[in-house]
Amino acid sequence: MMSMKAYEDIDLYAKRFKTEKGYEYQTIYEHTMTLLQNMEKLFKEYREEIEEGFQKLQIDLEMFKYLLKLAIIYHDLGKANSNFQRKIRDKTKSNEVPQVKCLSVEVPHNFISIAFVALEDEIDKGNISPEDFENLLFAIAFSHDRGFDFNYQYFEKYICEDVSKYLTNKTLLPLFKELPSFPTKDEIEKSSNYVYRTIDWLKEVMLKSYTDLYNKNTIMRILLKGFLHRLDHSSSAGISTEEGKITDFSHKVESYLKEKGNFVGFKEFQLKALDFSNQNVILFAPTGSGKTEFGLNWAGRSKLIYTLPIRVSINAMYERLAKIFGSNKVGILHSDSMIYLLEKYSQSAEDVQELESLFDNVNLARNLSFPIIVTTGDQIFTSALKWPGFEKIYSLFLYSKIIIDEPQSYSPESLAIIIKTLEEIVNLNGRFCLMSATVNPLVLKYLGDISEYLQAYSDEELKKCWSHVVSVKPLSILDCVDEIVNCGKQQNVLVICNTVRRSQEVYKAIKESIGNSDDVPVELLHSRFLEGQRRQKEHFILSNQRKNSIVISTQLVEASLDIDYDVLFTELASADSLLQRMGRVYRKRPYEGQKPNVIILTKEPSGIGRVYQKEIVTRTEEFLKRFDGRKITEYDKKELNEYAYDVEVLSNTNFMKSFKKAYELLKLGFKADRKIEAQKIFRDVVTVEGIPRKVFEVNEETIRECLKRIGSKSLSPIEKLQLISDVRKYTVTVPVYFFAKGGASEYSKKLGIFILNCDYDDELGLLPPKESEKDDIW
Repeated sequence: MMSMKAYEDIDLYAKRFKTEKGYEYQTIYEHTMTLLQNMEKLFKEYREEIEEGFQKLQIDLEMFKYLLKLAIIYHDLGKANSNFQRKIRDKTKSNEVPQVKCLSVEVPHNFISIAFVALEDEIDKGNISPEDFENLLFAIAFSHDRGFDFNYQYFEKYICEDVSKYLTNKTLLPLFKELPSFPTKDEIEKSSNYVYRTIDWLKEVMLKSYTDLYNKNTIMRILLKGFLHRLDHSSSAGISTEEGKITDFSHKVESYLKEKGNFVGFKEFQLKALDFSNQNVILFAPTGSGKTEFGLNWAGRSKLIYTLPIRVSINAMYERLAKIFGSNKVGILHSDSMIYLLEKYSQSAEDVQELESLFDNVNLARNLSFPIIVTTGDQIFTSALKWPGFEKIYSLFLYSKIIIDEPQSYSPESLAIIIKTLEEIVNLNGRFCLMSATVNPLVLKYLGDISEYLQAYSDEELKKCWSHVVSVKPLSILDCVDEIVNCGKQQNVLVICNTVRRSQEVYKAIKESIGNSDDVPVELLHSRFLEGQRRQKEHFILSNQRKNSIVISTQLVEASLDIDYDVLFTELASADSLLQRMGRVYRKRPYEGQKPNVIILTKEPSGIGRVYQKEIVTRTEEFLKRFDGRKITEYDKKELNEYAYDVEVLSNTNFMKSFKKAYELLKLGFKADRKIEAQKIFRDVVTVEGIPRKVFEVNEETIRECLKRIGSKSLSPIEKLQLISDVRKYTVTVPVYFFAKGGASEYSKKLGIFILNCDYDDELGLLPPKESEKDDIW
């Protein structure tokens, strides 16, 4: 049996890091001090905003800081147990740790940490209220998402025969000095039953109380646990919890616009943002009118989360904001952000070390440490589903703002989640700015009471503002191939279809019509091209300055892409989608012609009932028919959207039923077991990465070699990422229903890549499996 001195002298580690020279370790004391330093920096960086937030919430800031400091000190003390210490060491160091018989199953350290809490005197003195004490225990016990399925006898044995012996350890003593009191060996052993029951009670009671965000005690708990998560995660990654903030958004934006030239000052509505910077705002602004500048002026000097619905528009916005504020101030966060950054900077990076710094960039974004984060909605709005650890997101809004750009792209269920999240973060002192050229009346109905509705221009101004002449034709888009080709000989033409299948059909018909002629360049873009090809096509479309061409695409090009074409041919869709499509034509130029530059085809549009709600599309068509051959003003567009989405008229439709069902479930406290589950619910369609069989067979040797090398332990992280990027170039993103409708056999479980039993065409992209050939969702 090992002596007590062994327990006293052993270095107790909290973290292990792999380096080129082997493993490096960080003691519990060192890790805790890093958290405390990060805490100090966080409160210093956003001091005014945080003070104002606590004042509005009527929560004592000094008490919160005291509780957070205690939570930080306590949260990793439970790592003072032999099982954890053996696990964290490499094999050569494991013999340093005492062996304890009959304690082979490790009790998660976050639960053990509760045993070290001895604050009865603080409660008796009135320094901590019973409610705050419970909040503190909750933050510590659930600082990690782990199961607590141990019986009392095992837990007691674990505390008495192992944990209690570490109380005099040299690593812990400096931390104990930071506490108002700490237990003796006898006290910690005697209280094991109480600790066990406390954890059980916290699990059963406290986790159920998150539905009431009007309750000050609930808010305190969310903020305490959320701050602890952020501090712990960032400190573990070796990064700061908060990078230096931006002190004046407006000045930076103005300087950038002046450098670009032709800037004569902010528009009146963009300046108005400064007056509303302390309020929630719903902004209606026509496409191309400069709503991004409004949003940045509104942000003022706060930390900013900027959400967009589509990855390609997120990438474009990130690049734009990085030019304005600097890449050291802006983070990008979506499922492929690491690979996107690697490909973006790999050509310009001078050495591997410079590329390695990308990991810091991604870690800072993942930990929400940048003053501006550009991200997908599922990273933020899923918090309303209360997945374990959601407090990390919600706690941001004590001192942060959020912009929701073009929310019309979301499903009714996703819209319900967004609205519920915004309602809740307002209770946490968060502020939102929802900006769109197509504000859904549902948004105004549910958020109107807690926000200011602004229009970029008055109704009278909107009536004078137009850039589109509409033609509504009772034809299929396939009936217009010759007209599209003739236009493409002289103009830049954008063709938008509702489904991938229809875009492929239109592309084939146009190519057949053109024949071998090179006079009209034709490009097809949709979501089912190989990742490598898709990025090239996205770049072409974003930078297309040709005098004539034809680009055929899907909803992929609708939201927040700064592209400007001469003519649009589009299938009939819902009002908001059509209006966004119109916004890609004569976006920033006056149109002085009489000939229609927006042609809407109403015969047998694809995706109706699957991609778009039939009732909304029908109402859209009813309204648009009156504009056949006429110009449509920005005021008309506003009326079209309000007519198509009339809340009362649509009350019994599938759209409203889906929205209300999701919203009511959230009000009742629906929770997701994991964040990934919440993201699947939010995205509505679950997707997987796959390699088409034909592509795999042609490139099998390269793919296998990459996968083999990825498994090598000698690779640096950047080398491994480059290999993953090389493999991803051959992948296509597909809905999970492919497994039922065409088949896919799992290939690489590690990368989550599947072999798709579908044909692939370099010009058309992925072709539907035979079982889905007539499926309109394709």
